[in-house]
Amino acid sequence: MTRRAKPTKKFRKDDLSPSELIRSALSKCKKAELIDFLVEFSKQHLEVQRELEARLNVEKPVSLVVNDIETAIALATDFDERRMNYNFDYDHESYEAVEKGLKKLIEHGELEEAKRLSLELMKRGSYQVACSDEGLMSYEIEDCLKPVIKAVKRAGGKQAKQWAAEMIRADEVGFIGDAEFGKLAGLKS
Repeated sequence: MTRRAKPTKKFRKDDLSPSELIRSALSKCKKAELIDFLVEFSKQHLEVQRELEARLNVEKPVSLVVNDIETAIALATDFDERRMNYNFDYDHESYEAVEKGLKKLIEHGELEEAKRLSLELMKRGSYQVACSDEGLMSYEIEDCLKPVIKAVKRAGGKQAKQWAAEMIRADEVGFIGDAEFGKLAGLKS
């Protein structure tokens, strides 16, 4: 049996960084405890959950993707109405989550669900833009809608025109994706 060499330099706890102290404490835990800890921590912190899902390449069923998009729309478009007509902060990461989720729905062939959620985003997001000073989040909304617009264009037909007309009606500010929706609805050439 070989013994490991003992470290020659001893560190005082005062010299260690918080990360090193956490690493030391976690190394004493069993694997099952670590898994439970991570799962519980991710339940409490949405950004940690998103990061873990991305790093671990978690494939969710459509129902959970839809739920995630609905949550992300609510978080992205939330603002303090007492701050109307100001340049308030908004949640960039949630807008990114909406865009990724809508792309995923389209990849899974769930265009109707993506269209429904896009309409919800337009209603809530354009209201947020209307209530802000500069409407900075209009670009994020348009970015989220691009994959859906592209998929609807490919599908074409009467339903594409109807959806585009609904999106135009839902837009509280009248300029979010107006050129694309106008073309789809047959209003602009």
